[in-house]
Amino acid sequence: MRPLPFRLLSLLAALVALLHAGPASAGKITLGEEASLNVNVLLQPQLQLIKDGAPTGDVGTDLFLRRVRLLVFGNVTKNLSFFIETDQPNYGKDGNFDVTLFMQDAFISYMFAEKIWVDAGLLIAPLSRHNLQGAVALNTVDYHSSLVRFTPGVGKVWRDTGIQLRGFVGKLGFRAALLNGVEGVRKPEATVNPDDRPRGVANVRWYFLTREEDLFFQGIYFDDKPRLSVGLGADYQPSAVATASGVHDSLALSSDVFLDLPLANDQAVVFQTTVFHYREGMDNAQSGTGFFSELGYRFGRLEPVLSGEYFNSRVVNQDLLVIRPGFNLWFQAHTFNLKTEVAISKVGDLSEADTGITGTAQLQFFY
Repeated sequence: MRPLPFRLLSLLAALVALLHAGPASAGKITLGEEASLNVNVLLQPQLQLIKDGAPTGDVGTDLFLRRVRLLVFGNVTKNLSFFIETDQPNYGKDGNFDVTLFMQDAFISYMFAEKIWVDAGLLIAPLSRHNLQGAVALNTVDYHSSLVRFTPGVGKVWRDTGIQLRGFVGKLGFRAALLNGVEGVRKPEATVNPDDRPRGVANVRWYFLTREEDLFFQGIYFDDKPRLSVGLGADYQPSAVATASGVHDSLALSSDVFLDLPLANDQAVVFQTTVFHYREGMDNAQSGTGFFSELGYRFGRLEPVLSGEYFNSRVVNQDLLVIRPGFNLWFQAHTFNLKTEVAISKVGDLSEADTGITGTAQLQFFY
């Protein structure tokens, strides 16, 4: 009997051969002159091969659904819209199918002036362009989530409840949110957020070329518009973190650059990098400075990608280093693709830590 990875790759090849090569578009239901409804599904089957992941110490294998999402969104009028999204992540990972289905995004948006909106509900905290990217349109297999270190216990999956103002003033894009954050709680060991103050998160971007007006940013575009932008972000809440040394303010800062440069003959260079800085107590391993970078060169449907992550923690021997060479096959852009990577990582004391190796292949279907 052929090994499991060989059978999986054979199945993927068969799916590619059967699927029509032309672009697909999501279903949109027109309900009136200005009203519309969109219903989308996102499926991301994933295969992982993990060094020393088997009980015997051999290479471990894991087949699961990285994401299963249902997206429902639309317009009631030209100015009034909504967005709802569910998720059931890592369904079947490590054999666990007891995974909760939950509401990931749920908000309404009202455009009260040209290209200026107010959003209210369950929102993504706008710290950086990276965490504002949609999972549908990443240029790597997944997010650099080890570097997105929001205050523990806040919201769910980078989301929080509150209100946000976003829009554009010429080449400047902005998002500013007032969110619930850490709830004020009195505990015997410490009282966090004793005045029960909200959390403030903001991000500004300067667009040198094409503006990105999407609600969720893309990690790679498939058109002839060049994009170059830089951004700054901040996230702050007073007295939001308790450690052994006491109660501390929570502060996160980010700065980033994004470039998507189309070239002749259906080619493109795609680059982004983000630096994060966190202050959540000197004795908190979440505090420190880190960055990630991604570089891809797409020629037609093929794209080699190299990315990496580094984090220098304020706590000794709690650092992180990951290098991720990969290769993407864009059969139908974001509708249907296959992404692969090999993550080579060290965590802890980087001079002595063991090297972890994880190979990942992820098929994506979005319609």
